[in-house]
Amino acid sequence: MLRSAGGRERKQMTDRSSTMSPVQQELSVTSGLRTVAPARHHSKVVKFISEVANEAANDAPTSVEIFSDSGHWYCRVRRGHEKTRPMGPYTKRQAERIQEARRMSIAERGTSRIMFE
Repeated sequence: MLRSAGGRERKQMTDRSSTMSPVQQELSVTSGLRTVAPARHHSKVVKFISEVANEAANDAPTSVEIFSDSGHWYCRVRRGHEKTRPMGPYTKRQAERIQEARRMSIAERGTSRIMFE
């Protein structure tokens, strides 16, 4: 309607907008815009990476070991050739309890959340 043959269409547009209330004018301007869908929180790439991490974590045998160094006991998780940093120092009894708790946690959730060196 902005193209005019002698200015008629342009005049009709301005006449129409002058008779509309400010709210109606705003609605007529914004009605042509599309609304944007909310962003998705999980993409296919993230899901794919999670699946690969879970599969890789379940492939290698995992063990939880305790060891003594200068009278202090430490606990460490091994998965294949990877290992975590030692946790500790503990008493021998504490290290055994932590070893069992880590085993139960790994049995339930796997090793995908454990940080290996």
